[in-house]
Amino acid sequence: MTEKNIETKSSKSYLMLSIGVLITGMILFYYYSDVRLFYRVVGMISVVIFSAFIAYQSDFGKLVYSYVTDSKVELKKVTWPTKQETTQTTLGVIFVVIVVGILLWLFDMLLGWAIGTLYGVA
Repeated sequence: MTEKNIETKSSKSYLMLSIGVLITGMILFYYYSDVRLFYRVVGMISVVIFSAFIAYQSDFGKLVYSYVTDSKVELKKVTWPTKQETTQTTLGVIFVVIVVGILLWLFDMLLGWAIGTLYGVA
């Protein structure tokens, strides 16, 4: 067996073990339903953390971790709008929605009147 095949099988086994730990944790969460919810939630959080630690050992886990850290770096580069810009944009959107709503309502009334006139209802 080559070293690459061993790494791939090892990586897959870490992922399978991680999924197995998660599924076991979920089964035990519901199996011990008579135990207080607080303790079951603390246990489930511990299982999720342990499972994430196991998954991190795989190639895929390291790839996901690097993606998350790179995303955090990119988020720091974003220029976020100021409070004033956000408020102005929000008010502009609200105004446009109200105007379009009124126009559609008037158009609906016009079409209703036209169809009523055609059928002789009005």
